[in-house]
Amino acid sequence: MPTTEHVNSTAENSDTSNTVSRRRLLGSAAATVVASASLSVASRSVAADTDEIAELDFRDGVPDVADAPQAEAEVVFKIHGYTSSSASVERAATFRETASAVGYDEPVTAVTWDDSSLPTSAIQSARDTGDLFATWLADYTDANPSTTIRILGHSMGGIVQMETLAAIDGDFTVATVDSIGSFEASDAPCEDGAFFDAIQASADAVHNYYSTNDGVARLGSGPADCGSWFSDGTTPDNYDDIDVSDSVSDHSAYREETGCVSAIVNNY
Repeated sequence: MPTTEHVNSTAENSDTSNTVSRRRLLGSAAATVVASASLSVASRSVAADTDEIAELDFRDGVPDVADAPQAEAEVVFKIHGYTSSSASVERAATFRETASAVGYDEPVTAVTWDDSSLPTSAIQSARDTGDLFATWLADYTDANPSTTIRILGHSMGGIVQMETLAAIDGDFTVATVDSIGSFEASDAPCEDGAFFDAIQASADAVHNYYSTNDGVARLGSGPADCGSWFSDGTTPDNYDDIDVSDSVSDHSAYREETGCVSAIVNNY
């Protein structure tokens, strides 16, 4: 399982083929400032019932396979965003409660990573966690070969999600790998982006649930930006951008809005 190939994906995403996307040109200069100012805003949701939410805590290494639900038909692994590690289980519980309200009752597990540093360091931590999570998933799928794996990353959790796919590197496939309000680069899924091959090789389906009302996200503020000043690009056949702007009013609203969560589980 590769552990170092994608640690410099931030640079790859920003300099690919010497082209500069229109959306990145407008947004990249302010991205880190916006992240530090906005990603720490508390969720609007009330405290969720965290009973029965398992947690995989990667802050001190790779957790035990037994820390997640075993022998389930499927499991959703929910990855939190920046400055939310202390509320990781609660964030997962909020998604589970909204999913249950729209008819989806499969287990949800919280994936916790070290987001304690300033934004630039936290982004690197998110990328490093992708390698660790991929290693853990390889062991988990060996122990639970019949379990359908679903990954959902919010904000910088979308970076963990993409790096996990890259580290899996086609050794196995995950059923769905989705992001909400992703802080990954807006060209990440594109043909000339850093994760085009990983998306094709390591997942059955990848979805970017975006809201144009989200003033914090990068990829998650609109569809993948594959157009440069000089040419247009494409995304993988198994990748889709899904507009949830009608139900998502801001960066913290995705997991508690039934319109957004219905769109997610309808693709399960």
